[in-house]
Amino acid sequence: MARSLGAYLVLPRPGDAIKWWIFPLGFGLGVALHRGVDSQVLVRAAVAWALLELLIYQARYQWNDIRGFAADQRHPDAAKRGRLPGPIEHGPRNIAASWAMIALRLGLAATVAVSVGSLQLATPVFVLALAVFSIAGAYEVVRSLATGRDGAGIPEMTPAIVGVWLVVGGGYAVRAVGGLAFALELGDRPGLLAACIIASWAFGVAFVTGRWSLESLAFARLEGARVRWSASADQAREHTLALARWLPEEVASAQGGLDRWQPLLRRTSLGAPWNLALVVSGASAAVAGRLLVGREVGLGLGVAAMLGGVLAAVVALAGARRPLLVALSAAALAASFNALGSPRAVLAAVPWVAVGAAHAWFSAQSLATLGHPLRVMRARRDRRTGAVDAVRAVT
Repeated sequence: MARSLGAYLVLPRPGDAIKWWIFPLGFGLGVALHRGVDSQVLVRAAVAWALLELLIYQARYQWNDIRGFAADQRHPDAAKRGRLPGPIEHGPRNIAASWAMIALRLGLAATVAVSVGSLQLATPVFVLALAVFSIAGAYEVVRSLATGRDGAGIPEMTPAIVGVWLVVGGGYAVRAVGGLAFALELGDRPGLLAACIIASWAFGVAFVTGRWSLESLAFARLEGARVRWSASADQAREHTLALARWLPEEVASAQGGLDRWQPLLRRTSLGAPWNLALVVSGASAAVAGRLLVGREVGLGLGVAAMLGGVLAAVVALAGARRPLLVALSAAALAASFNALGSPRAVLAAVPWVAVGAAHAWFSAQSLATLGHPLRVMRARRDRRTGAVDAVRAVT
């Protein structure tokens, strides 16, 4: 069922609430390093988090939906995706309402940041908004260059399409580093800052390209057990359809159709963008963890990067066993850090664990569960129930 314009304007992207954990994770790591936090720091971070996710980011999403309005109306899952509502003949009215709400959201964010003077939020909130919209501007530019030109099957990769994949990770860096910056002074720790930016940015690339590969299934059909993709150029989906080249070509079971298919539970090529980005993120997250607990340089950081990258590759190639491999790899990483003399080795492993666990969770999704994480749990429960019923039927 399509959303009403009013519901959309209140919260444009409720499905993206799945990303709201990233800022608190960054903040929590900084708090854990300090072994505590006073109430003012906590309130300051909480208000900044609310302004970022409910006002700044929602305004950014509205801008994206305005630019993509015509293509979104032609999407086969337009009603389910919940973008700026149509129909297309109501575009001028709905777009104008969305622009007004963007102005209201950003004005409210600025008013709150300035008016609560005791929290000293004006500068950090301005920096967050500037970062969000700078990355958004870069994304809109490369996306316009990458899409609207090829609608036949799986498009060829172009520099513009790869550019879209690389730019999309920036928002995750804003969230993670923003949260950490509200708990730690990062200005005198450039190594930690760089490692956190790379780890969270690469994680964003892994998450979004994996998610887009699933979204490409809206443009797919089954021919027997084989999957075929097609879209028209005016649907502007080359950046998602190009990812389909790394998905399995055949569906092992068509039960539930493509909506219920979980292709990322199968082993995909290490060269797939989501797997390459995961390796980079894992390596950088391990380095960031070591730097969080100590000002280490040299060989220790090199070993951490190697361990984090190798273990991330193991998780990427693990298929359905990813949750188990994440747990075992996390224990191995913490034990290795401890053996290398790292203080608070368990805390040092947390950034890598967050990257690995989030990837294991998101890769278990299907087109039907995107934006609805609880459906993943129900799907797993249904598979277990089905397996038990099959055994009982045999016995």
